[in-house]
Amino acid sequence: MAREMASLGLVKGSAGNVSCRVRDVILITPSGIPYELLRPQQIVSLPLDGDNERDMPVPPSSEWRMHVAIYRARDDVRAIVHTHPPYAIVASLSGPLPVVSDEGRVLFGESVPVSRHAKPGTWELAEAVAEALGVGKAVLIARHGAVTVGWTLSEALRLAVKLEEMASLWALSRYRG
Repeated sequence: MAREMASLGLVKGSAGNVSCRVRDVILITPSGIPYELLRPQQIVSLPLDGDNERDMPVPPSSEWRMHVAIYRARDDVRAIVHTHPPYAIVASLSGPLPVVSDEGRVLFGESVPVSRHAKPGTWELAEAVAEALGVGKAVLIARHGAVTVGWTLSEALRLAVKLEEMASLWALSRYRG
């Protein structure tokens, strides 16, 4: 999924991350490894309720706290995709993203919330994102990116693609040339 996320233009290099929950364990992409070079043995396993700030041979994504916070808040979430798509980042600067298409409203409702701004990789950001996500499927991270959630990584990635499409439609609707 991480490679597909990159091939779809939702991230560049090693930006963004994906994870899935298997019982009380999170499997998450590592920090700093470009997705085209990523190997299965480099996926990091973290206990959902354990001490994840210990030294590890391969460090988890710097946003592991955000994944933990969402999983702790949402028993129904089994997969998270965190992207850095350009239209969603721009949309995050203007408050909640109005969803301008009928298809988007079926997936996301009338609008997609934006988390309050916080420093990347912190518990403050993790809590802000989990809070703004609430019971929804997507959230924009202020000045940072987007998160989509689902039962599977395929579902979360499909929602990430649709979220960026909704953000681009919103941006185009604002252009009055």
